[in-house]
Order: sequence, then C-alpha cells, then structure tokens
Amino acid sequence: MLVFLGDHQPSPVVTGENASRDVPITIVARDPRVLDRIDGWQWQDGLRPSPDAPVWRMDAFRDRFLTAFGSRPASAPPAAAPR
Repeated sequence: MLVFLGDHQPSPVVTGENASRDVPITIVARDPRVLDRIDGWQWQDGLRPSPDAPVWRMDAFRDRFLTAFGSRPASAPPAAAPR
C-alpha cells in the first residue's frame, strides 16, 4: 500500500488567492482487500478527487486510517459528512 498525502496547501502562486486549503489524499494498493477496508469512506477511484469528495481534517484522516489498518480490531468510523 502507498499513501500519498499532501502536507500543506498549494502555494497561492500556483493556485490563485482564493483556492481551497484542502489537500488530496490517495491510497494505492495492489490487493483489493486493502481498499475493501476503506470502502465506507465514500472515496472514488482515481487520483483526482471529485468536487463532492469528503473533506476531513488531517487528524480525522489519521484516526480513520489507524482504525482501518492499525493493530487493534477495526471499528467503523463515523460516515463522512458531505461538503
């Protein structure tokens, strides 16, 4: 599994002054069982998130990720709120 995670928002020089501060997160896995564990996250296939993709704070992503893939038994995190 690979996790691509932006560590800060893009520079306004690149995106413009009014761009969102959100950063995309992508999980790439060869084994479909990996993606099955995050099926309830409402993510779509591909590297480019859709305009209605769920938006979470970094700490919320961390908690969800550790719940799904950590050493403790997984429990279902709350559903993502629509944007």
